[in-house]
Amino acid sequence: MDRYNGKAIMCGAVLFCALLFSASGQAQQDPNTIAPDADRVLLTIFLKHTQQLTLEEMGANLRKNGFLEKFPPDGVEVVSWYQLMSFGHVVTLKVPPAKIREVNRAIESGSYSTFKSEVYVGYDFWPIIQARKAQMAE
Repeated sequence: MDRYNGKAIMCGAVLFCALLFSASGQAQQDPNTIAPDADRVLLTIFLKHTQQLTLEEMGANLRKNGFLEKFPPDGVEVVSWYQLMSFGHVVTLKVPPAKIREVNRAIESGSYSTFKSEVYVGYDFWPIIQARKAQMAE
């Protein structure tokens, strides 16, 4: 996806959310109805393959760096871990805020030279959508 298509998709998503939650004349959601997961944050991690390496070279690098021993650190919940063909891995974790540095260090020291990484912080939006749909049905 090129830079401009990515921006267009992001703008569309932001517009959708703004329209969904700012409809005039409708009751606003009570922020106390959905309790956030205050003791953990959601991290989505993209581990992109280094395309110049063979599968054997990637495996050797990960073993040498102790990636699987370091990642994910203890006390971190794996929500999902997908292997995407021709891309790499997409890993979603629930992480106590105090463990973010440890997750970062595990990625940096364990996957160096094998993956290029991107990390995004997020939150579970599905309960909010469900509450909004329930309000609209009333």
